[in-house]
Amino acid sequence: MKKYLLFLVFITLNSFAQNHHFKAERKEVFWQMAFKTSETDVPNLIDKNHTKITVNKEDNTGKGASLNCDCKGGGWYFEQSFDLSFSIELSEGKYQVTVYNIIFDGESEDNNNNRLENYVLRLGQNVFHPTEKNLKNLMCLETYFIKLFKTPAAESTEW
Repeated sequence: MKKYLLFLVFITLNSFAQNHHFKAERKEVFWQMAFKTSETDVPNLIDKNHTKITVNKEDNTGKGASLNCDCKGGGWYFEQSFDLSFSIELSEGKYQVTVYNIIFDGESEDNNNNRLENYVLRLGQNVFHPTEKNLKNLMCLETYFIKLFKTPAAESTEW
């Protein structure tokens, strides 16, 4: 019976991890997605895609400030604006965006407690909370990130 339960937990966690492009390493959460495109000036297109996103075209890194994600039924933290950092890796005919350092606004000046990791990971681990609400929150963020970083002629692909 224990083997069956362990197998079921493993399958549940494994399928949870495959439903989105979020990853956890070193107790930090990041989102990573690749897009295929024939467009040549991807950093500039992303920079122009949203007024609250800025791209440093020298090293293809950037920041998003005071972003708002409209997630109905999500966690309370989605009612707060958030900041993020990102990098763009370019390759022939495709690009990959990595979003990290996602910090929600809070009441205190020190927002380290408002990091995405504190809401979606098990305390001190690289394991996502396998709840339906957590999956819904991550999927909502993913939809928002795709909207921010997908250029007009791009489509998702494998890196």
